[in-house]
Amino acid sequence: MNYTTQWLTDTSRTEELVDFFITHKTDSYISHGEIISGRALDSQHWNPDLKAILTAQFNSGFTADQNSKLNILVAENEEGKIIGILVFNIITGFKNYAVLEDMLLDQSVRGQSLGSTLLEKAVEESKNWNISFMMLESGINNTGAHHFFNKYGFKKVSENYILTL
Repeated sequence: MNYTTQWLTDTSRTEELVDFFITHKTDSYISHGEIISGRALDSQHWNPDLKAILTAQFNSGFTADQNSKLNILVAENEEGKIIGILVFNIITGFKNYAVLEDMLLDQSVRGQSLGSTLLEKAVEESKNWNISFMMLESGINNTGAHHFFNKYGFKKVSENYILTL
């Protein structure tokens, strides 16, 4: 499979990114990040307004404050169609770190090293950005993702719990 990767530099592809996300998400993907960002209602249900929420978030760059910068790495096939995305949030402060917010692949390219390529590029770029560590979260039932990230040296450091009021 031939593909290229590039970091997006503007929001011109937001609609395409949102459509890709919605098409390739699964219920097992939901973690506390999706709940606190409003993308999901709870650990088992996506928000019916997901398209509008994602559009607003991608257009804003997740800029909650001046210490956060969203970076999106896309993989495209030869026709320029997105086949994978990695959403990466750089947090600056006492320690600079990155949060791997999202990583989604087209089902047709799973198992062909695209996820590895995206993750490796993000890790390498993090070294250039003076990042101390990288964090991510994953839905409790997303065992395929857990295995993938463990393979790359990510270690479980906590568990999240929620009480819905």
